Amino acid sequence: MRRVGAAFLFAASLVTSGSVMAGEGELILGQTMPYSGPASALSSVGKVQTRYFQMINERGGINGRKIKLISLDDGYSPPKAVEQTRRLVESDDAVAIFGSMGTAQNAAVQKYLNSRKVPQLFVFAASDRFADPKTSPYTISGMTLFSIEAAIYARLVSENIPQARVAVLYQNDDYGREYLRSFKAELARLDPKAGVVAVAPYEVTSPTVESQVVTLASSNANVFLNASTGKFTSQAIRKAGELGWHAQQFLPIGSNFVATILKPAGLANAKGAISATPTKTVGDPEWTNDPAYLEWLTFMKKYYPEGDIEDQLNFTGWNVAVLMTRVIEACGEDLSPQNLMKQATTLKNVPLPGLIPGITVSSSPDDYRLIKALRPQRFDGERWVSMSGTMAAR
Repeated sequence: MRRVGAAFLFAASLVTSGSVMAGEGELILGQTMPYSGPASALSSVGKVQTRYFQMINERGGINGRKIKLISLDDGYSPPKAVEQTRRLVESDDAVAIFGSMGTAQNAAVQKYLNSRKVPQLFVFAASDRFADPKTSPYTISGMTLFSIEAAIYARLVSENIPQARVAVLYQNDDYGREYLRSFKAELARLDPKAGVVAVAPYEVTSPTVESQVVTLASSNANVFLNASTGKFTSQAIRKAGELGWHAQQFLPIGSNFVATILKPAGLANAKGAISATPTKTVGDPEWTNDPAYLEWLTFMKKYYPEGDIEDQLNFTGWNVAVLMTRVIEACGEDLSPQNLMKQATTLKNVPLPGLIPGITVSSSPDDYRLIKALRPQRFDGERWVSMSGTMAAR
């Protein structure tokens, strides 16, 4: 069983699953990542975060305590995620689960963690179910929710393409269906004359989505919501270009990476696409002299030299680890699960080094949506260029 842990720890740990008392040597966090399997590229997040806490520990820890992040392989399998999460809580004495990857994986352990009152903090999953304090008070997402992002794209469509005819490619799972549902509902509210005229789902096990794109292009839609992920986004962009289908394309936050998504698709095919993001883009000239971006590059060079500085996930994972640090700092000597949740759900306009200036993180006991504004941007064939200021969710 694969484990990635922080390197420098105090000798004795008296951590229990219930609380961490003053004077104890370390705080144990756990997470699961797809270090193996079809989604192993996403494990960049776990690799960069374990190295981040290694750096924190070398600097003396947080409030005098070292942070031990135990990162286990779940193969991107929900049953394996359940097995590994139970091990982290019941055997490794993790006080909280932090930053675990995947919608299905986090959903599979959500009820278990809430029943045991174990914080499920800043997960890499953006469904509304991870920002529902009434149903799951111990779960909070670390990402922009699908519903917020999709609603902002609907607003961009209504403001710039009246009476739009929209075709949608979507992943046939909770992510894709929630994304489509949120987009359709907001577009109908904003522009009753616009609408979705064609949809095409695909399975994550499919080899290609080319046939779906051919079907969507035949609808003569003038907007293409490409709500796909990874290689499927690249395939869809490339196929639309080959077909000469020049609908206004929209790409999700997690599928707008220049190095890993757009280059394989052909940069010319992606030209004109619109996306929106709360974070700075790695490798973009806009941030060449940005102190926070330079801080990340320095960190990568020293602690993760084999990591790809063109991989946006390495930047995003680092930024969420900084957020976790802010929460631990705010806890002071009380690192009980209850206080961890209290601090994570009372954030007020917290700036993070990876966020675009003007965008901050906030939460309240009644609102677990951390990020409520994004900056729209258009791809010019080489880089993403800001279209306007930030847009807030309704």
